Amino acid sequence: MFSAIKHSVQDKKNRLLDKYRMRIREKAISNAKASIALVGRKIEDYDQEQLEIIVQKEEENIVQKYRNSALFGILALLGIGYF
Repeated sequence: MFSAIKHSVQDKKNRLLDKYRMRIREKAISNAKASIALVGRKIEDYDQEQLEIIVQKEEENIVQKYRNSALFGILALLGIGYF
């Protein structure tokens, strides 16, 4: 019985994580398109490997931004100021 509950919770957790990873990926792709346009190039100028690297860096930036936001939120909740 407990293994069934544990499996169900793990399954829900995995689906939720997949959902957030997909949203982060979509946001990273749109950010990558914008940054490519800002430098005056086209997506066709890059090969698949280069595009994957650009999107991966954008994903890392998004995740880092969310982590910093969460950290600042916790610090604000605790009443600790940011220097």
